Amino acid sequence: MSLEKENITHILQTLKKIAPEEMDTVVKRYHILREISSQEPIGRRSISLSLDFSERTVRNETEKLSKQQLIEVSREGMKVTQEGKKILQEMKTFMQCVDAIMAVEKKLSHILGITEVHIAQGDYQNTQSVKKEMAQIAAKVILNNVTKESTVAVTGGSTLARVVEAMLFSKNQKVKLVVPARGSIGGKLEYQADTLAAILAQKLNASYKLLHLPDHMSEKAFKEIKQEPTIEQTIQEIRRADVLILGVGNAMEMAKKRQVDSQVYSFLLKERAVAEMLGYYLDSSGKVVYTSHSIGLRLEELNRMRKIIVVAAGKNKAEALVAVFKKMPQAILITDTATAEEMIRLAE
Repeated sequence: MSLEKENITHILQTLKKIAPEEMDTVVKRYHILREISSQEPIGRRSISLSLDFSERTVRNETEKLSKQQLIEVSREGMKVTQEGKKILQEMKTFMQCVDAIMAVEKKLSHILGITEVHIAQGDYQNTQSVKKEMAQIAAKVILNNVTKESTVAVTGGSTLARVVEAMLFSKNQKVKLVVPARGSIGGKLEYQADTLAAILAQKLNASYKLLHLPDHMSEKAFKEIKQEPTIEQTIQEIRRADVLILGVGNAMEMAKKRQVDSQVYSFLLKERAVAEMLGYYLDSSGKVVYTSHSIGLRLEELNRMRKIIVVAAGKNKAEALVAVFKKMPQAILITDTATAEEMIRLAE
């Protein structure tokens, strides 16, 4: 039986929803099985060298393949059984699709010079299921990159609101503290950093501290209000955060949303600003061209972050994402296929 190409994306999405942590295992076992088939009889060490897997990984996986009667082990080496060959044939088209996705993730992470890329299949701007899948992937990535001692900072926005919604409630403490990375940006309460920080803390069984401040204030007002003990304490906790969950915006769209004055808007156009994050506007080279007086994390503090998890998608954000990653080599990106392909095109 061969898989129809139009069904592959649906099957991939389903597998990721049911058991996202098992996809790596499926890929490893398939490649080991295929390597045995093409080189049989073959030993574990040869497979390890050929696939660049550790010998321990090869030993564990081949033992399981043997128990499933997909391979035979003898003194000469390992061979694939008839059942194993049947499985290889049935999975060929499906695994070609999986390998293609993983190749794009690997290529994009290499081009951007960042830690990892995770891609949801489809177009975020046109498909609700892609938005849901991205949120589920992001929730899993967050859990894989925090510890009980972590202080997590989170920005606002609709995309991160979906991520927080996708996070399951935990009975055990997953992180120490959750804080907003910046002040509230106005608009819908459910999208504001304070709101998301409080909800995420509840789901991760953690403590939280909030700012209760607008995102933008005059320098004079900020100097006065930050002297308040509770505000000062929260700002200090934000400064100590080791994991940042970050949304990135298209510069001009964010300028409109934040209703910057006409002079600033004209300046951003003149300077060709493409990206906005944490109140900073960047051009395509990653250079800061304008800084708003935003409450919260400062750009220079990103260097000390252990992990920065960026969740963003949309072709209109591709140029913005390419720009911001020049500042964040420790970042992990969760995006969609359409955005990833556009980012590769722009970066190349």
